Amino acid sequence: MAELLLPGATFLPRVKPGNLAALTLAMARSNLALMLYGPPGTGKTSLFQAMGTDPDLVAWARAQSGLALEALPVVTISAPELNVEDLLGIPTVEDLIRRLPDGSDRKFRVTRWALPAMLDPTSPFILFVDEPNRCDPTIRNALFQLVTFRATTGGFALPRGSVVCMAGNRMEDRAGVRSLDTAFSNRCGHFELTVDHEAWLDWAAAQEPFSSTVRAFVARHPDYLCRFDPTSGAPQQPTPRTWGGLGTSFDATPAELRPVLVQGLLGYEAAQVFEAFQACLDVVPSLEAILADPDGVAIPGPRDLDRAWLFATGVADLLGGERAPAGPTPEELGRALGTVLGRLGAQGFEEVVTFSIRTAYRRITKGHRSTETALRKRFLGMIQALAANPSFSRFVVELRGAPGDGPFGAART
Repeated sequence: MAELLLPGATFLPRVKPGNLAALTLAMARSNLALMLYGPPGTGKTSLFQAMGTDPDLVAWARAQSGLALEALPVVTISAPELNVEDLLGIPTVEDLIRRLPDGSDRKFRVTRWALPAMLDPTSPFILFVDEPNRCDPTIRNALFQLVTFRATTGGFALPRGSVVCMAGNRMEDRAGVRSLDTAFSNRCGHFELTVDHEAWLDWAAAQEPFSSTVRAFVARHPDYLCRFDPTSGAPQQPTPRTWGGLGTSFDATPAELRPVLVQGLLGYEAAQVFEAFQACLDVVPSLEAILADPDGVAIPGPRDLDRAWLFATGVADLLGGERAPAGPTPEELGRALGTVLGRLGAQGFEEVVTFSIRTAYRRITKGHRSTETALRKRFLGMIQALAANPSFSRFVVELRGAPGDGPFGAART
């Protein structure tokens, strides 16, 4: 759900990344454009660029256009880099023959417009305009026409079923933005993107490769995912973008350069906390060790919270990952992992165990169909092992989660 705020609290309602596609569809039905705001590095651009495969958006565009669409192309326009002709096209002069009232023909010189190649007039697409509040006023005038009337003076018209969405930084971010004029603003719905660490963790888990250490740290310290401060003099700050960059590069970076990389991406404070967190890297057991002795494999003690988060992230990767060793059945593998999680929960880490199970559940339900059955059996085996653990009843309510989103859905299928 979007967060509705009382007047005076903020100018904009807030929306989570997971709800953005549904909101975009609602705005498409309204025939107005969507304008999304947020500080730098929060993933606004990447969210829109990945929206072309959203099934509800594609179905709506298919119904509007009458075309058999499998996906919607996403055309990204960086407004600050545009020239007017990028939107209006290039004028060319042609001869046009007109018949006069006396029956004679006369040749006239007329202007026609060569349409921009990036805009396809034959099939719907998602038009994503990045940073319209940072571009030159002349560009904004051309954008105004395209956003408002779905057409340009050069003769281009957005095909039926197309979607217009925009994103930019806020005024308080000191990112060189200008206020949109009232005529432009009134033709848009305006929203602010909320940083959601669970959505970011789901995205990070789907990237290959991506450091489990980085994911475990963000799960343990979600407040560090975005600490953008426009008043800070430091050029590097923790944002979803910089954490994403660290996650894809950390494991492949030589150990002696990792502290430099972390501080260069995240800044001094976050780097210090992350460095302390890394002291626990040896805590995650191998899958073979868990299978060999799930009741005896070492687990973090009651006071080792950092180790518990690293341990839980590793187990979630094993539970929701595609790797399957030869020998044990998916149910047997799940029961071994469930035994280990039950022991971790008995140490007082119910919240950490809940995180591990939720993470694995979301990965399984969004995974490849070729491995879905085996993963669900593995998940069911984990639930069976937890159910046999006396400490399980203490956090079963936490495991259920929101209606329709609980991990037990996998066990019931």
